[in-house]
Amino acid sequence: MEPEPSNLPAQVAAAIVSIPKSLTPGVIKALDRLLGAAVDIPVAWLTQKKSKIDAQTESYKLVEMAIAQAAASGAGADPATVHRAMTVLVRNEYRKQQNRDAVAAAMVEDMREYSGSAAGGDSLPPLDQLDDDWLNVFERYADDASSERLQGLWGRVLAGQIRRPGRFSSRTLRFLSEFSQADALTFEAFAKGAFGNAAPTKVAHSAEQDIRDLIYLESSGLIQGASGGLQQNITFDMSGVAVLSEGDLRLIFKAEPNYKLSYPVISLTPLGQELLGLVASRDPREAARTVARAMRNVGINEAYLGVAHTDGQSRVVEVLWLMEDPNAPAVDGATG
Repeated sequence: MEPEPSNLPAQVAAAIVSIPKSLTPGVIKALDRLLGAAVDIPVAWLTQKKSKIDAQTESYKLVEMAIAQAAASGAGADPATVHRAMTVLVRNEYRKQQNRDAVAAAMVEDMREYSGSAAGGDSLPPLDQLDDDWLNVFERYADDASSERLQGLWGRVLAGQIRRPGRFSSRTLRFLSEFSQADALTFEAFAKGAFGNAAPTKVAHSAEQDIRDLIYLESSGLIQGASGGLQQNITFDMSGVAVLSEGDLRLIFKAEPNYKLSYPVISLTPLGQELLGLVASRDPREAARTVARAMRNVGINEAYLGVAHTDGQSRVVEVLWLMEDPNAPAVDGATG
C-alpha cells in the first residue's frame, strides 16, 4: 500500500489520495507553488521532481535568513523598528499562506469531484505544460483570496487550467480579481439559462432576469445582444442531426435533413464562455435541458443529451423530448 501524502494541510491531504494518478502532474506543480513546501505524492515517477523541490526549499530558507540579517543590520540602533517590520512581514505572509492553502484545497476538491463525474474527459497536460508565467500571475491573486467565495473560485480556476492549459487567460484572471459577489450573482442568473456560447432570448428575458442586468453584463464584456438583434442559425446535416456543444456535453437535435433553424439569442463573449464553467451553482446538464426546452420547435422532432467520447462520437445519456404533437407551438421568434 502506498503512503498517503505528507507535509500538506490536512484538508488537502484527505482529498488528494482519491484523485486518479493521471491527474497528478499538474496538481503536484500547482501544490508546490501554492503551499511553498516539499510535497510528497505517492507516485514513483515524481521522485526526481520532489528531490528538486526539496533542494529548492533549503535554498529558500537560506535566502530568508539572509534577508532577515540584512534587515536587522540596515535598521541600525532601532531594534523596535526591526521588530515591528518583522511582525508585519510574518503576519502578512501567514495570511497569504492561509489563503493559498485554502485555494489549494478548493482546487484538489474540484479535481476529485470532476474526475468522479460523468462530465469529465478533457485531455490532461503533462507536468511541464502548466505555464510558469501564468502561475506567477495566479499566485498573486490567490494570496489575496481571503473569503471562502474567492478561495473556491480561484480553486476552480486552477483546476480548470490544469485540465486544459490555456483555458483561462491572464485577462480573465484580472477580470475575476475585480469581480464582486453582486456581479457573480448577476452572471449566475444568466448562466443557468445558457449552454455553450449562447442563451435563447426567451430564457434570458424571463421574469427572473431584469433587462438592466443584461445590459450591465454586456457593458462588462461578458455577453452580446442584450437589447436584441442576434440570431443563432443551425443547419441540420444530411442525416437530420444538429449538435450544440459545451465541454464534453452535447445537445443533439433531430429533424428533417438539411433543415435550417434560426432563433434569437444572447451570445456569450469569449470571456463570458471562460467564466461559464466557474459558476459553482450551475449544473451544465440542467442548463442544457433548459435550452433544449426553449428550442422546442415544430421543425425539430427529437432532442437528446449526450456526452463526447475520445473517438469523437457522442453517446446519448438522456432523452430530453420527442415531438409527438405536430401542431406544437414553435419557440418564440424561431423560423424554420
